[in-house]
Amino acid sequence: MEKVIIVGCPGAGKTTFAVALGEKLHIPVHHLDAHFWLKNWTPRPQEEFRHIQTELMQQDRWILDGNFKKSVPHRIAMADTIFLFDFPKIVNLWRSFKRYLKHRGSMRPDMGSGNKEALRWKFIKYILLYPRKKFENDVISLAKGKTVIIFRNSKEVADFLANI
Repeated sequence: MEKVIIVGCPGAGKTTFAVALGEKLHIPVHHLDAHFWLKNWTPRPQEEFRHIQTELMQQDRWILDGNFKKSVPHRIAMADTIFLFDFPKIVNLWRSFKRYLKHRGSMRPDMGSGNKEALRWKFIKYILLYPRKKFENDVISLAKGKTVIIFRNSKEVADFLANI
């Protein structure tokens, strides 16, 4: 486990897990939100974002935290281990709301460009419409020959971290 990606619906706990895993394994963690979002929540152009990811993945060891479905195939190709968070939507919604309350009016530590935490209808709708089963199937089919670990609840995450 040297080159790791962590994907799944927003609010599942990917960032919290990435930080804990990075500390346990002494692997640098890169939060893709910090590289994707420019000032005023403007998305970075896809080619530029993919170039940044490619540069990060040139390192010997890394953990990339973030979904960004358009670039998942590229990251899977470079990774040796994929963690997929497949939590129920109600959990993702609840955690996103808690994160919003915790960081409201300020910038999250894993976010760049001075963007303050927000909870917009578009984001909530994204969680509600998130295609969990299709995304899982896509990840599994792209990750042939690689280690894929799927978490469906917090206990599985805690058990995994406790047993590293």
